[in-house]
Amino acid sequence: MTYSAAIGYLYGLQRYGVKLGLENIQRLLAAVGDPHRRFPSILIGGTNGKGSTAAFLSSILRAAGYRVGLYTSPHLLEFTERIQVDGQPIADADVAALVDELRPVIANLFLAPMKSPLSPPFVKGGEGGFSLPPHTSHPTFFEVTTALAFLHFVRSNVDYAVVEVGLGGRFDATNILNAQVAVVTNIALEHEEYLGKTLEAIAVEKAGIIKEATRVVSAVRAPEALAIIADVCRTRGATLLDIRSAYDWQIHRSDLSGQQFSVGEKGLPPDTFDIPLLGRHQVANAIAALAASRLLRTGGAAISERAIHEGLRHTRWPGRLQLFPGRPLVILDGAHNPAGAAALRAFLVEQRFAGRVTLVFGVLQDKNWIAMLQELAPLAQRVILTRPESERAADPRHLQEAERVCSKLEIVEDVAEAIALARAVTDPEDAVVVTGSLFVISAALRALRAHETRT
Repeated sequence: MTYSAAIGYLYGLQRYGVKLGLENIQRLLAAVGDPHRRFPSILIGGTNGKGSTAAFLSSILRAAGYRVGLYTSPHLLEFTERIQVDGQPIADADVAALVDELRPVIANLFLAPMKSPLSPPFVKGGEGGFSLPPHTSHPTFFEVTTALAFLHFVRSNVDYAVVEVGLGGRFDATNILNAQVAVVTNIALEHEEYLGKTLEAIAVEKAGIIKEATRVVSAVRAPEALAIIADVCRTRGATLLDIRSAYDWQIHRSDLSGQQFSVGEKGLPPDTFDIPLLGRHQVANAIAALAASRLLRTGGAAISERAIHEGLRHTRWPGRLQLFPGRPLVILDGAHNPAGAAALRAFLVEQRFAGRVTLVFGVLQDKNWIAMLQELAPLAQRVILTRPESERAADPRHLQEAERVCSKLEIVEDVAEAIALARAVTDPEDAVVVTGSLFVISAALRALRAHETRT
């Protein structure tokens, strides 16, 4: 099987949509030797900051000399970014080989040739003569990708796997892991159709990654959500470390070159750390990773304070307040919900870009884009609405209510054209801010790199 054929097969699974539940992933992993039981793992859930925290922790473990698998979603430019070992994306050939291996397993487990139109236990099939047993459903794109990642980690002999939850927690495919440490980053309203319409309901789903006697790090800010996390920990005999209760910290520098902060356990002298990721919200993510690494150390991992320093200092996580140099400066940020937009707004205000921004905004149709624009549009001189490269993209022509929060509003559906216009109309001392979805950030990166190549 070629890589392109493998990717075609995987993306074809998107027609099965989102399925929350562990039955499919349990059956699939059991059929290939339960790879998830063959490496220690850290599972990172929450709403915002999951990927950044995973990147920080992976970098710390690598600085400590461990071979580290990292599983995150979605990707920015290439599918292979989702599955990394020691910072290197999975090779195209490995994706092809693993899909070639998994495909017949999936067919045997979840599909069967029909002997007659109604032969039990299968329901009437389609043109191919295959059908699903009535008690199950075909594995989704995310479930198969998760199985692929775990197989790759086993065969790459990783010492640890740092795994980002996809959606929710309790019924997410990644929750098949029995993680050594569970991290819950900040919790906000998102995916209400799946997780519930209140912070408390969403926190219950996020807390599903907390297993019996697990060690848990919480970076949850909202008291009502933190109360749920604490209650679940008590019920399950898990040890909770809440970073805001356990640590005092102070940010000494936060600018366009990075951040420096000091942090120490309550009552103890602080230590000073540097991180390259921008925005004050990233300090909490870094401290959550620091706390998780220290919990791993108490469990026997050889992680020195020097490794924590080095790992935090060398973390890279594209698409999150990523700067693209030039005049004007282009700022790319994957904020895709109101909480993310609020963090982006805080960064722009602190860096004195308020009123000096051309906002390029593209969003998925199921997002609370009105609340996002209420956060960001007041900072902008002009808003350009565009369309992310996704079947779920919101049609910018349907975002007309944005006129309530911004009088200078334009629609340019193509992302590359929207960025070209934004750069042309923005003062060289000001900034173009591209946000709303990682899908629009992906298109923006491609456009900016293509422009760089031409010039």
